[in-house]
Amino acid sequence: MANIKNIVKVMNFHSLVRVDKAKREAKKYFGVEDELCKMLYQIINNTNLKLDKKILVENENGIVLNVYIGNDLGFCGDFNYQLQREIRKDNYSYKIIIGKKIFKYDEDEKVLLQIRKTNFFDEYYKIENIISKYISEKKIKSINVYYNHYYNVNDIRFESRKLFPLDIGIYDDVDLDVDFVIETDVNQLISDILSLTLCYQIKIYESNSYASENVMREKITSESIDKIDKLEEEKNLEENKKRKEENLKKQINNFKNTMR
Repeated sequence: MANIKNIVKVMNFHSLVRVDKAKREAKKYFGVEDELCKMLYQIINNTNLKLDKKILVENENGIVLNVYIGNDLGFCGDFNYQLQREIRKDNYSYKIIIGKKIFKYDEDEKVLLQIRKTNFFDEYYKIENIISKYISEKKIKSINVYYNHYYNVNDIRFESRKLFPLDIGIYDDVDLDVDFVIETDVNQLISDILSLTLCYQIKIYESNSYASENVMREKITSESIDKIDKLEEEKNLEENKKRKEENLKKQINNFKNTMR
């Protein structure tokens, strides 16, 4: 029991540390994503450039690409339940699956990639390659992410977010009259920036999912520690009761011996 308690305590401590780390990572990626969107907005709406904006529009006959973000480790309750259910319903789209706990679809020909969450950053280039290829070839109808969204420690919700078509927004502080000197294929440039922006959004949602996972793990491990403490207390009480009974028996036997 002591060994189990120590393991649970370690997992509890690490989950608290990881929540803060995930929040910092997400904040960092938000900044990069915003700058990329501004860059796209400036190029696409520039008054001095004539561009093919079809790359930003969904291909009605294209594929749907869904990214599912789960986890690798346990002690997370039903963290993956809704993800699993959504994947089972998803018979028509192509899929990228992140997280060992939802690696159950080897026979699904539409699963393009499965990576462990712990290998997310090492193998992230594989996700970039897939998205860049389909974007540059204009083969995408939509890209969606399914994950558990962290709002606060008491509010974690399973959600889906549409990444493509991309809603760039409007930036009043961006100069659209800049006269660019471009020595490359501007449409390929837009394709590359668009792909990079979408990939950074996936990084943001992965970080958010990581925070959600560890909040749930912290709650469950805290509850487990409380249960272990109660079990230990009950065990100690039972042992104390047995010792008292044995002492009482000894006293009675001693008394009987003195009376003979």
